[in-house]
Amino acid sequence: MRRRMCMLSLFTAIALTAPVAAVGAPTAQAGTSAAENLVQRINDARAQHGLSPLRVSSDLSGYARQHSAAMLGRRSLFHTASFGMMCCWSAISENIAYENSTRRVHRALMNSAPHRANILDSTKRAVGVGIVRADGMIWVTQVFRRPA
Repeated sequence: MRRRMCMLSLFTAIALTAPVAAVGAPTAQAGTSAAENLVQRINDARAQHGLSPLRVSSDLSGYARQHSAAMLGRRSLFHTASFGMMCCWSAISENIAYENSTRRVHRALMNSAPHRANILDSTKRAVGVGIVRADGMIWVTQVFRRPA
């Protein structure tokens, strides 16, 4: 049951953590096409709500991959403690998830009001998605930014 449980969390003052059973090394270039798939799902959802698509940002994507790898390394979901190291934003938000497919991640995030709000935030202009795979599961970080 634990493998099927999707742990989600919204960037808040209280970071939520949950131990997750995952063993093994992450796939080296894991998640590039999966990340593209998830970005497409995000932009499809935005289009269905009359919103413009998000632009993929290489700095956000790089950070998101690093964060997903760090969560895998700890075998725990956790949020970024500070976005101060990232440049040029007036608002930033983060979704994190652990599941076995991008379809399940997207569905779970869209069924959660705070995560759905991040995806459908009309003020956000850029997104970065980082995915790391291990043992048939994916660790996902989505970072949304409104430029400064």
